Amino acid sequence: MSTEPEARKEMIMAMFDQGRLTAMRSVLFHVGVAGRAGINVTDFNCLAVLDKEGPLTPHDLSVRLGLTRGGAITAVVDRLQRAGYVRRGRDVADRRRVLVELVREGPYRALQEIQADVGRAYADLVASYSDAELTIIHDFAVRANDVMRKQTRRLWRE
Repeated sequence: MSTEPEARKEMIMAMFDQGRLTAMRSVLFHVGVAGRAGINVTDFNCLAVLDKEGPLTPHDLSVRLGLTRGGAITAVVDRLQRAGYVRRGRDVADRRRVLVELVREGPYRALQEIQADVGRAYADLVASYSDAELTIIHDFAVRANDVMRKQTRRLWRE
């Protein structure tokens, strides 16, 4: 039996519930943004990975997205290339490797404009906290994201 005070147990559960709610609302937001852009959420996630990590091989991209390496990732890249979101190119360090690169101008710029309001709202929210509070919040966010990354990898291996 736990010796933690009841109020702490309740706060821990409230934090867990808010984390789940944030995840659910984020998924719904991404579906909405993708729909506005005329792409599906998998394609949107692919763009997000390329935005954060830079050019990747189709294999590395498929691993990040949890897709099969063959047809599924090829179909995603083909769709995004036709729509002007990505381009394929040779790796300058190893010409045998193909890299998928985000095209930041054109349709991707319009997609970023759709997301601009949420970015401004988050900036306002973050600015409302003190430096000390931000340090704690940032630490929590980094550690929570690491938990999710590890749990996702565990699920994909099972």
